[in-house]
Amino acid sequence: MNKKRGIVLICIVIVVIVLACFINQCKTSKRPDIKVPVLLYHNFVTVVPESDPDNFNYINTPQSFEENIKTFLANGYTIISFNDLNNAYSGKTTLPDKPIIITFDDGYYSNYEYIYPILKKYNVKASIFVVTDNIGKELDGIKYLNWDNCLEMQESGLVEIFSHSKNHIFYDKVPVRKLRDDVKDSYREIEKYLGKQKLKVFAYPYGAYTKETVKVLKNIGIDFQVYDLGINNFKNLDKNFIKRINIPCEMTGNEILEEINLNN
Repeated sequence: MNKKRGIVLICIVIVVIVLACFINQCKTSKRPDIKVPVLLYHNFVTVVPESDPDNFNYINTPQSFEENIKTFLANGYTIISFNDLNNAYSGKTTLPDKPIIITFDDGYYSNYEYIYPILKKYNVKASIFVVTDNIGKELDGIKYLNWDNCLEMQESGLVEIFSHSKNHIFYDKVPVRKLRDDVKDSYREIEKYLGKQKLKVFAYPYGAYTKETVKVLKNIGIDFQVYDLGINNFKNLDKNFIKRINIPCEMTGNEILEEINLNN
């Protein structure tokens, strides 16, 4: 009798696995073959310095950003949020034919001072990944967002605030539980000041991850994980493997679109 029950249980497990695979395959086959570029900006300055230790990869100007936005809109692109992407992924809505997601890392005050007004001017959405230990601070002469800035932008409906960790370290170099605890702590802080977050996205500092970190964050309820360079395709989108394009200083909108079109 026990042997028969065991065989029945095994058969049930197999059927469930097959059905799950079939359902997932059906969902994937229904998703359109649409590129979903996610652009990455960092800090903004009004005057570009003559030299930069990071080869101008992590600074930009408000004028250049506004030119980028105008170019995207003029070429028929729709700037969407991660929430929009998640709703389309879940089948609640459909994606526009030419979507783009705009993101900013680290949580610089310049995002509020210079970029938020541009977002409002063109009524476009963006996501900011904040390092929660840096909120409200000035480090090495660089000012970071405070919670009031974050709340104002979130309440506008244009800006999503997500986690870029607690203290911006290489999480592939520490025990995986350190990442788990830091991400939990960072979202605890975000929700303390900004309220309950229905969608949770995490961008790895330095793009540093391991297979174990991806699994752990998925298990604690992170909806999207961002950590690689390139362009996503909605048809085979993996929410645990979101790619971005880093935008260096004064890269033009047309140059960005050329890179998007070159990527398959």
